[in-house]
Amino acid sequence: MEKLSLTSLSASSVHHTRRFRRYRPDGVIVLLCFLTIFIFLRSNASPPALHLALEPSNPGPLIPAQVWQLYTTVGPRIANTTHQNALKATRIAANLAATWFPVDGNWNYRFIGTEFGAQFVKEHFSDQPDIVNVYNSLRVPVMASDFLRYLLLAGDGGVYADSDVEMIKPLQDWVPAPYRHVTRAMIGIEKDHPAEDEPDGWSFRFVQHTLITAKAHPIMVNMVRNITDKMLQLSREKNTPVSQLELHDRDVVRITGPRGFKDVVFEHLSREMGESIGWRNVTQSTEPKLFGDTLVVPINFFAAGQQHSGSDGTSPDKRVQHYWTGTWRHWDESMA
Repeated sequence: MEKLSLTSLSASSVHHTRRFRRYRPDGVIVLLCFLTIFIFLRSNASPPALHLALEPSNPGPLIPAQVWQLYTTVGPRIANTTHQNALKATRIAANLAATWFPVDGNWNYRFIGTEFGAQFVKEHFSDQPDIVNVYNSLRVPVMASDFLRYLLLAGDGGVYADSDVEMIKPLQDWVPAPYRHVTRAMIGIEKDHPAEDEPDGWSFRFVQHTLITAKAHPIMVNMVRNITDKMLQLSREKNTPVSQLELHDRDVVRITGPRGFKDVVFEHLSREMGESIGWRNVTQSTEPKLFGDTLVVPINFFAAGQQHSGSDGTSPDKRVQHYWTGTWRHWDESMA
């Protein structure tokens, strides 16, 4: 079939114009209308679909407007926990929780306990029964608390904060504006200083008391999977059910705690960038650094006041204040 061009159309139009002149006096007007419409459509045609996909109009934030705080009551009380400690922890959590009620009415807030946590895990991870079984079998409070925060964010996303964390800056301002429409996880630095007893002579770890991610972000999904696999491996090695495992501080640190979390974060950053990323890429940061979909922010954002790492707590970047009371150790559910 012959391609339609403006040249051929113009030649054809001369012929038809003559016919219109011969048979209908208004033929020229009709032809001119046709040409006008044709040229208008050509000049206003939509760009290719690929361009539309690469240039979305007014994209929204990628972090769900959901805040999670929790308490867990699994396992035995710590030996030195007293009624006074429990009451103090309960009051701290209650007072600080008030700072999290959303300034922006679009945000939802949930303060959840052990029962809701178990139900959430059952509903969101029913297709992965090993995850559900490991979570329900944990008897160490700090590990249960760690595990549940990762499960909440993997399942629904949003913002998680320990109950001894105070919100300083409104939630809608947490992710800096230039990164707001590309950030699917925002990770803070908590420790960043020389240490002779650490590998490479440097102590570095990420914040766990305050976490911000999109739903099903790989960091949270991989943390959930790693914790599950490591607990099951430990159970096999000791030939003991997860619920009866005798766990030590080093197990907490490497499985649910800062070392396990740091490894998963750096693995994700490395995949995003296609090269090895480690603490040297983010140490002593004074500005946010974007690695693919993950924004690593300086220590002042979520760990202000860590003087060992050069933060005096007065930075305008401060989003929260963490009081390090370990409310998960002493929470008295009867006073909730």
